[in-house]
Amino acid sequence: MKQIFLPVLISSLVAADAIAETTHTWDWGSRVRYANVDANNSGQSASLLLRGNVQSQWHEIFATFVEVDSVSSRFKDDHSDGVRFNGQPLLQDPPGTEFNQAFAILNTDQFLLHLGRQRINLDNQRFVGGNGFWQNEQTFDALFSQFKLASNSRFTYSYIANANRIFGEDADKNNPGRGPLPSGITPPRPAANYGDHQQHTHLTHVEWNEWDYTRVTAYAHRIDNLDMPAASNATYGASVSVNYKIDRVKYRVQLEAAQQDRFKLGHDHLPYYLIDAGVGVETVEFIARYEVLGESDGAAFITPLGSNHKFEGWAGVIGNTPNTGVRTASIGVLWRASPIRLETHYLFFKDDVRGHAIGEEWDLDIAFRPIRKHNLSLRIAHFEPDNNSGAIRKVFLDYAYNL
Repeated sequence: MKQIFLPVLISSLVAADAIAETTHTWDWGSRVRYANVDANNSGQSASLLLRGNVQSQWHEIFATFVEVDSVSSRFKDDHSDGVRFNGQPLLQDPPGTEFNQAFAILNTDQFLLHLGRQRINLDNQRFVGGNGFWQNEQTFDALFSQFKLASNSRFTYSYIANANRIFGEDADKNNPGRGPLPSGITPPRPAANYGDHQQHTHLTHVEWNEWDYTRVTAYAHRIDNLDMPAASNATYGASVSVNYKIDRVKYRVQLEAAQQDRFKLGHDHLPYYLIDAGVGVETVEFIARYEVLGESDGAAFITPLGSNHKFEGWAGVIGNTPNTGVRTASIGVLWRASPIRLETHYLFFKDDVRGHAIGEEWDLDIAFRPIRKHNLSLRIAHFEPDNNSGAIRKVFLDYAYNL
């Protein structure tokens, strides 16, 4: 069972109810998705997410938030979903119903505290995020605290006891998810596909945002993954972002560097570098990005709590960082003219050992949002491997309400 801190929530509700009259705010959302994979082994899936939540204000500084997700799916014989493995392509939208979030909130002018199951998104979610693209997003059983610094800066500390991953409750370590091999032996579920990863994880993050055009962040993450020790790491880094506008032209650049020790494997000083730049003129932005997840002695820089789908190509071929590391160079264009948003990127992947090509990918994302609560999107990714093993194309067609 996941750690959901229900005793804390229940006692807090009872105590707070004696203090003041409560107010409750209800909301709901949904997303229907059709996904298709065209490759040597093709597949498809259809899924529906229903999400309902309630925020209760028990006192001017105390509240609670509870959110339930339910996912259903079709075409089960045509895809694997991370809970079931049937030899078909993996599309990670497994069915199930569970608490997505359930946490208590203490909020003052200088201090914010969340205790319970919650989403935690740090910066752009490269290192810690919810993987919200998938129907069952990643949330954490955690303590989250944030302190105000100066006028517009903050210090954040989080302790994570459990990562509730996108594979869901049914991806239990005791559920292999597949039948026996021809040898008659049923292989165990890989730890990478567990629905839960128990943790002793500490995240610290400082954001300094007191200048007109410049934002500086520094972070220290110590991830101790009890269910998958190879994913444990200590990461230290810093980032500088500059946004500037001259007449109608907007300029932005982000520079980031980090170092990682994978202490369970005995590999230290794994590097990370990022240069991300954009130039925008009215409704169009031209984007260039170069990212290195470095390698040393057969191990690579990893981001096990991050939203990797957002950064390593929407085809998901790179996925978890290969042991050779990966260098990703991309160019793109973003065009926005309400209610339409169009974004396209071309990505080049190389390993970090000798700079050998891994492959190239073209991504296209088209979104139509006529009003705030409705969003129709089409996402296409086409990956061409350098070894000519066969192209992979993935298509996601979504309609979302209030998500």
